[in-house]
Amino acid sequence: MSLNNSKKKVKYILLFFYFFNVFTAFSQNNEIATQFKNANGPSPYVLWQWMNGCVTKEGITSDLEAYKKVGIKNVQQFLIGGSEADITDPNITVLGDKWNDLMKFSLDECQRLGMDFGTHNCPGWSSSGAPGIEVADSMQKLIWSKTTVSGKSSKGVVLPKAEIDAKWNYYQDICLIAIPKNDVILKKENVIVLTDAIDSSNKLKKALPKGEWIVLRFGHTTTGHINLTGPVSGQGLEVDKMSRKALDKFWALYPAKLIQMADKHAGKSFKRIEIDSYEAGSQDWTSQMPAEFKQRRGYDLYPWLAVIAGYTVESENVSKRFKNDWQRTINELFADNYYGYLEELVHKTPGMEFLVEPYGTGKKNFDDTSIRGIGDIYMCEFWTKPATWGWDSILPVSSNSHVNSKKIVAAEAFTGQPQYAFQNDFADLKATGDQAFCEGVNLFALHASAHQPWPNLKPGMVMGWWGTQFGPGQTWWNHGAAKWIQYVTRCQLLLQKGLFVGDVCYLQLQRQKNTPIPEGFKADICSEKELLTRFKVKDNTLTLGDGMSYRILILPNQPKIEPELARKIETLVNEGAIVVGNGFTGSSGLNNYETRNKEVVDISERLFGSFESNNKLKKQLLKIGKGKVYVGYSVEEALALENIAKDVEVLNDKENIAWIHRNDGNENYYFISNKSKDKITTNISFRIDGMKPEIWDPVTGEIIDALIWENKNGRTDVSLNLEGNGSCFIVFRNQINNQTAAIKNLSINGIDENIGTYLSNKNQLILNKKGTYNLSVQNDRKVALKQKQNEEAILLNENWEVQFEENRGAPASAHFDKLISWPLHTDSGIKFFSGTAQYKKSLKLNSRQLKSNKRILLDLGEVKNIATVIVNGKTVQLIWKAPFVADITKFCKAGENQLEVKVTNLWPNRIIGDKLEPEDCLWGAMRTFTYVDPNIPIGRNLLEIPDWVKNNTPRPSKNRITFCTMDFFEKDTPLLPSGLIGPVQISIQNIWDFR
Repeated sequence: MSLNNSKKKVKYILLFFYFFNVFTAFSQNNEIATQFKNANGPSPYVLWQWMNGCVTKEGITSDLEAYKKVGIKNVQQFLIGGSEADITDPNITVLGDKWNDLMKFSLDECQRLGMDFGTHNCPGWSSSGAPGIEVADSMQKLIWSKTTVSGKSSKGVVLPKAEIDAKWNYYQDICLIAIPKNDVILKKENVIVLTDAIDSSNKLKKALPKGEWIVLRFGHTTTGHINLTGPVSGQGLEVDKMSRKALDKFWALYPAKLIQMADKHAGKSFKRIEIDSYEAGSQDWTSQMPAEFKQRRGYDLYPWLAVIAGYTVESENVSKRFKNDWQRTINELFADNYYGYLEELVHKTPGMEFLVEPYGTGKKNFDDTSIRGIGDIYMCEFWTKPATWGWDSILPVSSNSHVNSKKIVAAEAFTGQPQYAFQNDFADLKATGDQAFCEGVNLFALHASAHQPWPNLKPGMVMGWWGTQFGPGQTWWNHGAAKWIQYVTRCQLLLQKGLFVGDVCYLQLQRQKNTPIPEGFKADICSEKELLTRFKVKDNTLTLGDGMSYRILILPNQPKIEPELARKIETLVNEGAIVVGNGFTGSSGLNNYETRNKEVVDISERLFGSFESNNKLKKQLLKIGKGKVYVGYSVEEALALENIAKDVEVLNDKENIAWIHRNDGNENYYFISNKSKDKITTNISFRIDGMKPEIWDPVTGEIIDALIWENKNGRTDVSLNLEGNGSCFIVFRNQINNQTAAIKNLSINGIDENIGTYLSNKNQLILNKKGTYNLSVQNDRKVALKQKQNEEAILLNENWEVQFEENRGAPASAHFDKLISWPLHTDSGIKFFSGTAQYKKSLKLNSRQLKSNKRILLDLGEVKNIATVIVNGKTVQLIWKAPFVADITKFCKAGENQLEVKVTNLWPNRIIGDKLEPEDCLWGAMRTFTYVDPNIPIGRNLLEIPDWVKNNTPRPSKNRITFCTMDFFEKDTPLLPSGLIGPVQISIQNIWDFR
């Protein structure tokens, strides 16, 4: 029942659709549409771990060709071992001849395959350590001892050193500080600083003035931190992060050797050097600290070291100001002499990029905001659900990219906790990845893909106990990975277009865990340095050099800031900025603090008014220069009073919809994601006027005009059907030109009907119920469509022939009287089967069912985990997520049809089944997951490479199928549902096609 065959009263729609679609057909042929359709865009990276020297040329070629086959064109290498793996190949040591040969071979292979290669700046994943780092050039910490002496008899008193680690036996004196023993608050003039005052036997060379004194002997020693996650042959002390001289030595010991070894590939196929998330602990001293401090802060450091030892000098206020200066100096030295200087060294090789995860975890003492703006590519991380680790890194890192004119927001993606090993399929990853896309990520670096030195062993090498294990050892690598990578590539293509759209920018003086973002808007954060150097105002909008802009600046609540920042904020307001804040309470530093503090307070009073007796400001809107300051207002209130409309307003199911918006000149790309597992119909209002909405499906690459939408009041409302965890792009790139939507609303027999009866990604009405449908179409004309009853479904739940993948422990074939999950089968080979099986069945159709107005759908019901539908020998569709429904209309014929369904599940069932066989590997003790729950067992490490693996001989346990370097499962671990479970049915539907 197509529109061509309907009654004359609806034929006018054909003319409308003809002209309505002419321009769409033309525009879809442009470059971006063609790239989207063909999934020709930026491919994800894969994090490629070489585990403890277990590397082979055969495996390198196998890995890289496997990546390229599924669409991955970038590898980011890590050398992992140490704390993360017990197995090792002692013949292959970092920077040894065999290792260098393997590295050169990898670069040659990347060039041959047209792939890019990057690596971490040192062995392991954090941070910058290597063999050969001298203890004097390692990370240093401030230490001190405390001795009470009497002034008259103080000369010759032994002043012991502070305790040090005997392993390193390293100590250097800094100075002595003598303070009056009985003073609760020290006067600076009473603090005595002595240098070169101790002889070789640790005795004080001269007497102190009369009185009782506490002598603080300050020194420094190594923190002793090494790059623990690297192979033992690549481990060494972590280099001093605050010394350029020390970093030069580190650079010569490792990165420079990599670049020299790479030769012609350096800056070409060898593209990136990385600092991963900082996990090397705290550092608070470097040999040049006194000179650096004086240059940066303008006063001597030594008298104030007593504050670091816990004493108060002058006053609590003054001591706190010194601590602020101390912390600011540490922040700057990490930024300038570590991150910034390493970037300079990387850039000395033309074409080489610096990749940075610009944040730290664990114990560290520099603030992440200080290293913003350093690097070419910024990367955050997110872990597979239900783990929440890493997600709080996305907003700071995506903001870092946006504010610093970087197109890419990369993410270490799908890092996995061990209790979920091998249990994520592409549907799971889509739900998690879509959330990351909506939070700002636009490039996945897939975690993890351990190098497979023995390609015939499956699932093979894993990265210790971490990661989702993206690699050719997976069951789904050759059945699903390429299609999922196409999905990711299409999303990355559009999410890297143009600029992020955010109306709000938060100034953060230090990293915060949570930043509240108003509903319907998106926001970024900026640092002090960025606000000072990058922000200007144009037409009451904060702007950056690349066109990035924000409507409102949100200040921290009553911060202490320096006059330079206060002046900048006042300048921005006078030039037209809209600011929300609650004033400044003064300056933060010590030098000339009374004058500087007054200047900050004066600026605060000009911008926000005077503080009242309760230290609060009066709620008011102040117009200053060309700008405005909202004092005491919430972000939402300020946005409303400025008449800044929501970018996206979800009119129903708002709790289930996530989104992000990119703008590229006259083109707008909105990514919309359904966070719910349930199918929903939602109406979404976009802050777009006069442009026609299109729906771009990243799963299939299809591009169509939206079917039900309306342009009114300066906005465009679009109705969408989204499957559970479904997503799409709503794209605005063409003017309406007085056109309206094909269908504005839909009712059945005069009663409003849930608009779940149309397919928004195909522009087809699927009217499942019998009756008369009343449509309001162009120019509010009314059209009635009479729908007959659809045919009953054809059930296909019985009598399937199934063929199983060879060498996976299952019989070659089996007959299924009825469809069941494989673990429920009585044959143990099928019960524990992991791999791909092919279901076959015949289907008879008649010519009436094949009429042009019919759509034949094959609904597979429940599938675990991936299915390919084949009809009459032709591949219809690979389906990697629910709903497992395929339109097989054009593949069917009258009479007998041969139906085939290839189904692939996950590894756990076969691994668990193998545990019933004799053991032929040596395992360590069961580990527990102390990060989350010490009672959770998470597996055993393989202690050594078995001889049968080394020598490629038959394994002793002949019936075992799998080999993995981490034993994640127990004999009684529950098996996962697997196979074609159903119910399977054919539904034949009447369609109204609006394409």
